[in-house]
Amino acid sequence: MVNVLIADDHFAVRLGLEMLVQDTIEEELSIHFAGNGLEVLEQLKERNFDILLTDLNMPGLEGLLMLSQIRAIYDTLKILVISVNPEEFYASKCIQLGAYGFVSKNAKDEELKKAIISVFRGEKYISEFQQQMIDTLIKKDGDVEINPFNYLSSREMEVLMLLLKGNGILEVSNLMDISQSTASTFKGRIYKKIGVNSFIDLIKKANHFGVYDSDSTGLQK
Repeated sequence: MVNVLIADDHFAVRLGLEMLVQDTIEEELSIHFAGNGLEVLEQLKERNFDILLTDLNMPGLEGLLMLSQIRAIYDTLKILVISVNPEEFYASKCIQLGAYGFVSKNAKDEELKKAIISVFRGEKYISEFQQQMIDTLIKKDGDVEINPFNYLSSREMEVLMLLLKGNGILEVSNLMDISQSTASTFKGRIYKKIGVNSFIDLIKKANHFGVYDSDSTGLQK
């Protein structure tokens, strides 16, 4: 029996992923669902899962923070992130946090199936687009605009996501269970690496590089 947890805050997406999993994995399946990040953690405490297919932008818990919390407790869980967040930015961050792969929600069914079966087999999944990005970074072409957000550590990324959602130092401290001094230090490092001096400038740069959507109330869906 293969235990699969599908996490997304949209019913239609959960249903579609369930069908893809059933078409892809030719073994007896037990499929469960979660509609937000906190439900994911609760489900993982209740039973042992083999695979987690999850979105990043769900209510309850910021996606990268959720991944780091999951990996700290469940080191054998095979995680595939399926999201519309910019692949060129989030794929590497998710893999750094222990995901086996990242695939865009806009991908064709065949690519989604390929990603699912790769993760099911315990293999890392890297899309053709991600490989092209890796090749570009290796070449370090002078004409390529360097994304400063790529230089943030996974922990700094977690803080960044909370800051972009409008959380202050106190909220970041409480949500990440760190001291306010540590939270403030992380914020300073982020500002220095990104090259900004204010929250407004941070939002502008995040929007420019596709990390944040200034036309919505939160991160890109």
